[in-house]
Amino acid sequence: MTEQTPELDVQIGDACEIDPAAGPIAATDNIGEGDRDVLLYVNSWCGDCRRAINFLDEFEIPYRTIDLDDQPEAAEIVMALNRGSRSVPTIVVDGEHVATEPSRAELAGIFGVEDAPSAGGVLGRFRRG
Repeated sequence: MTEQTPELDVQIGDACEIDPAAGPIAATDNIGEGDRDVLLYVNSWCGDCRRAINFLDEFEIPYRTIDLDDQPEAAEIVMALNRGSRSVPTIVVDGEHVATEPSRAELAGIFGVEDAPSAGGVLGRFRRG
């Protein structure tokens, strides 16, 4: 007799039900009391993920991360949130999917912070002085 593994049924709202202490999905917990629950699904090698994390660190916005490389079962949640795409960073705030692969300006809008314009963006690197 072979043992069958039950099929995982992932619903869009499941992202807010993850309890890092209760199951195999671990999260880096930086949440402070009274703050919003900010959860980022990331990959360690992802530049957009590092940019989002750097933004949150810069503005001292507490967050948790779940790395899909370390916790591949979380990819099902990401795919459910992104219509089948495994795009990261996927950001969930207080249980609500708010953004996938957001720009810095989008992050500023989501978190209600005033961000100084970048020094010329990509083209600014090629300015002659």
